[in-house]
Amino acid sequence: MKMSTNFTIAVALAVTISGCAAVAPAGGNQYTSRDGKLNIRGELVDSSSVRIFVNGDKVIADEVSLVTGDGRFDGSWQGKPVSANCVTAAGGRLGTTTCTVAVAGERVTLAL
Repeated sequence: MKMSTNFTIAVALAVTISGCAAVAPAGGNQYTSRDGKLNIRGELVDSSSVRIFVNGDKVIADEVSLVTGDGRFDGSWQGKPVSANCVTAAGGRLGTTTCTVAVAGERVTLAL
């Protein structure tokens, strides 16, 4: 019985930890939290200019590398840190740039 209890605790802990590191799925370039209070949207303009919006506020406006198409950016929204890590698949075709954005406890990957 003791081994079963330890196993149950270990599984519950693993599920809790993995849930904290999960990246929420987004529908294309936009994500809305389950409670509807947070909307994260991204744009890629002219294949290099990344724009990230939180609830309509522009929080990041920067350029990805012209060589690699990648970039890491920081901003803030209502005093909370916002980060975006963007990568472009080899070939740099339209729609191959993704940005993983973290803000206010949400972490989501957007396709730009």
